[in-house]
This record gives sequence, C-alpha cells and structure tokens, in this order.
Amino acid sequence: MTTNEAWKSFFTEEYLAFSQAILTPERTDREVDQIIRLLQLPKGARILDLGCGQGRIAVPLAQRGYAVTGYDGSPILLEAARERASSAGVEVEFVEGDMRQLSYTETFDAVLNMGTAFGYVREEQEDAEILRRIQRALREGGQFLQDTENREFRLRRLMPRTWEEMNGQPVLSERQFDCASGRWRERIFWQRGSATRETVLDLRLYAATELVRMTREAGLSVQAVYGGLDQSPLTIDSPRLVVWSRKPAKGGNSG
Repeated sequence: MTTNEAWKSFFTEEYLAFSQAILTPERTDREVDQIIRLLQLPKGARILDLGCGQGRIAVPLAQRGYAVTGYDGSPILLEAARERASSAGVEVEFVEGDMRQLSYTETFDAVLNMGTAFGYVREEQEDAEILRRIQRALREGGQFLQDTENREFRLRRLMPRTWEEMNGQPVLSERQFDCASGRWRERIFWQRGSATRETVLDLRLYAATELVRMTREAGLSVQAVYGGLDQSPLTIDSPRLVVWSRKPAKGGNSG
C-alpha cells in the first residue's frame, strides 16, 4: 500500500471547512431521500457507507431507522462523523480503515459509495480489488450504490484556473486531466493569515463504461446506470454518474 497517496493529506480540517459550501444540508436531505427511494430497504436493514467522510449520509440514514456502519480512511473526518452522530442522538458504528482492506463477508444489505469516494488509489487493479471486497461484504441480493463524478461532464467544462468563494474563503484552483491515466489533478490554494496554504485533489475519473465493466468483473449484476440519484438518464450533461448493482444469488449470473 502506498503511504504518500494524496488523499491522506487532502481529507483534513480544511476539507471539512470548504466542503460545507458544496455538501449543504439541503443536498444531503435530498440525496438521503433519493437513496431510500431507490434501494427500497426495510427499516433495520444493515447499510455500509463506504467512504463515509464526516457522516453526512450515514447519520441521517441511522435517523431513518437503518443499522449503519460508516467506514473511512480519515481519522479527522471520522471524528467529525462521531460528533455528528452524537449530536443527532443516533448510534452509528464508525470504522477507520483502507477500502482495499475491507474484510466483511456477507454482512450488509446494501453498500453505499457516495460523493466521489472512489478512484483515489494509484492503480486500477486496486480499485478493482475494492469492488471485489464490496461484493464479498454484501449478502445475497444485496445492493451496491455508487455515486461519483460524470467524467464527460467534468471534462467538457474543464477550466484550468478558477477563483471561487468557499465558506467565505477565496480559493484558487488549478486543474489538469491526464488523458493517458484518466487522472484528474487539482491544486487548491487559499490564504491563512499571511501564509498561502495548498492541498491537492488527485483521483482517477472513470468513464461510465469502465465503471460498469469493473463492477461486473467484481461479480455484481448492474441494474441501472443513472445521471444522478434522482434516477435521471445519464448524458454528457449529467454532473453525476450513478451505478446501481446487486449481488446475485449463489449460482446466479452477474449482468
């Protein structure tokens, strides 16, 4: 396992502060409603929120009556998630770990991977291993719901350099995309007192065809591909890419 991967220094206190401008309570409420509508799980079903971050999806799902486990590699985000659960008065099991080491077997009725929590590792084989471990963690008939960036949408609107205000802070972003590796790299700068701070977002953006192929190769049956959690059709104008799949019953075929 590579120790200097960029995600380990990206998901910090600064991410928590800036992400509030994007991951608003209104967006969270809408997405939780859409997840519940799509999965149609009975109350008490076991859900793994893989890459749960600060618990913005895990905690509302627990409030709705589901048994939720949140799994993430950032201790800083997990601490924020535990505080969120405590404030909400709900019980969520939060686990610190690397997705490549996910070790559950036939435990969950559903696994969620929300908000572009995929593609941060170095090699495609490692992402494929994560998908295989997700398949193993699901019970027969269990569902996997993945929500990530729609690569085509992002590339059509690629602006190499932008200024934005995030949570009251002016932020400069410098972006580039490597067509050979499929990796999106974004250097983000902001001022803290007299010092200029910097972080790097570095991840593999998968095309829908790639993600569908990898999901099937992991032994999951793809049910649908959407342009959002609202189940809209996927087009080049869809900001999001959602892949919904199931773990077949033993002896069944993945599709």
